[in-house]
Amino acid sequence: MQELSAQLVAAADQIERPGKSLEDGTSFEARFVQKVKKQCNKLATYQGVFVATPSGLLLAGSHDAIHDARKVEKHLRQGLEKWRKLSPAERLMSKDMLARATVELARVEGSSQYPRGGLVLRVICRDLSRGPKAMPPSRNAYNQDYAWFRKAEARAWLPVRPVKGARVTVPRALVERLARFHFVDLVRGHTAPFPQRAVEVAELTAEVVDVKGDHVSLVYTGRTRTSEVHDGVHVEGKWNAKGPGIPKPQKRGVDARLEGRAVYDLNAQKFVSFELVALSQRWGGNADNGRLDQRDFGPAPMGVVLELAGDTAAERVAPLFFRAYGWE
Repeated sequence: MQELSAQLVAAADQIERPGKSLEDGTSFEARFVQKVKKQCNKLATYQGVFVATPSGLLLAGSHDAIHDARKVEKHLRQGLEKWRKLSPAERLMSKDMLARATVELARVEGSSQYPRGGLVLRVICRDLSRGPKAMPPSRNAYNQDYAWFRKAEARAWLPVRPVKGARVTVPRALVERLARFHFVDLVRGHTAPFPQRAVEVAELTAEVVDVKGDHVSLVYTGRTRTSEVHDGVHVEGKWNAKGPGIPKPQKRGVDARLEGRAVYDLNAQKFVSFELVALSQRWGGNADNGRLDQRDFGPAPMGVVLELAGDTAAERVAPLFFRAYGWE
């Protein structure tokens, strides 16, 4: 797979995004994905593995190849074989198409709300061990997202006067952002954010433990708790299935203990390192996060790790629930 992928340009895109999704969007990017998908299947889903030319010609791929490495390998080989037989004109965009794409993508980049100079965190969640007699978590089940904080918000993660021993309570609104949108059960699939009313606790304290020149070292401690009860009526992301083992009323929530450390550069006005761990108990399930299949409603341990993201284009993907951030 690694050898084959070296002959391709690997790319991934998120269906859910700020503004219109790839399914109903009209941007160049959305039109390209729609064109590729329509050549493959008539299913509602856009998920899959596809090999395509820059012009949008589908060479190989399918919806059901996501989780089977051998199927993916087969598609890659088929796609590369077809690529070798294409003429340059068939492989590449026309000059007009490239010119339009360049203009459109530049406009999108210019309107991006990516928080340059702020705090961008990679968020990884996974199940934790439950003991020898409990339902074993999947060793390979984990998921990734990103959390965004603007520059002024990032500065609020440390005291105004950062001297050793100084402490500050991180603004509740920023901690609620983590609790509602990032301390959620994404381990096995998609879920829904928590409404603000579901946030029972959102506390985080920062303490300066060392100052060396412009570098301020901090430790974080805190807790969040979200809890929601609903009556089984279908709402986005929730489930309304009935049957043995399915609780009624349906409940879900996450109770997380937070510990972290970070280093902030006063001169550069940014974090140069950041690690926050949420050791949590999660409970409940919903339509798409895989808990219903095994009646795996918990309570059960789940871990979430937040760390500084890189600054490559691949790590500027908007948070899953960015549309709910409320940014203008």
